[in-house]
Amino acid sequence: MKVERDGIVLVGDDTGEDDLEPVVLMHGLSTSRATWAELIGQLGGRYRLISFDHRGHGESTHAAGTYVLPNYTADAVAVLEQVAGRPAVLIGHSLGGVTAAAVAQTRPDLVQGVILEDPPLFVASRATDDDGSPMLIMFQVMQQVIGDMQARGATIDEYEAMVRAAPAMGGAAGTMADLLGEEGTKAQARAMAGCDPEIFTPALDGSAIGPIDPEAPLGVPALVLRADDANGAAFSADDATRFLTANPTATVSLFEGSGHAVHDQFPDRFLSEVEGFLSTLGS
Repeated sequence: MKVERDGIVLVGDDTGEDDLEPVVLMHGLSTSRATWAELIGQLGGRYRLISFDHRGHGESTHAAGTYVLPNYTADAVAVLEQVAGRPAVLIGHSLGGVTAAAVAQTRPDLVQGVILEDPPLFVASRATDDDGSPMLIMFQVMQQVIGDMQARGATIDEYEAMVRAAPAMGGAAGTMADLLGEEGTKAQARAMAGCDPEIFTPALDGSAIGPIDPEAPLGVPALVLRADDANGAAFSADDATRFLTANPTATVSLFEGSGHAVHDQFPDRFLSEVEGFLSTLGS
């Protein structure tokens, strides 16, 4: 599947069943659509599953200087209009979650409901003394390391070795390979090898997701799956209170013990939450 918008080509996958309700999957910063492989396998045959690589990620076009929310949002709208063809459920992790929320706010006609996985919706509205946050430190390191590895033409085996050696995020035991599993480790290595290191720059200077108003209602059914504050959640308990004030019919579900990558750390419960939400929509 390829979608073109303003010279950007978004590459993705579409299970293609026009008679099934569409579900559009959007990944987080520095990963790719491959992060949803397990969920697609579990929901396949019941929903039309559409996933794509954000600009600068995976197989989609690199376009340094354009990695900000208005562009990510317009890209997602293009996928919905050109591929889904009717209102869809949006499932987004991190950056993908903020993008899903922005689409719901601006184009509710294209959205049946949203599932937001630990979305950093309120980060831009917090105090600006957060330069030492674990996530920002990780982004700084990843930008430097990935840039250096790409510049010297590192092999995919080297990227895999790096993922296998890295400690797991968010309080999970072991390494990233333990958290992601064999296929997930390979997928993350490919994502790091293929991404544009410039995707991290707007995340580091705060411009990547700044334009969204987190206090504005989404206007569609919403479920937020949030990580544990003790493990560096991007969507905190305080954020949940603010979100529910703006969206009183939404649900926020806490994954105790989870870090930011909820769907990797707790895949069975993640699937159960997704299936439960989809069932409430009559899909």
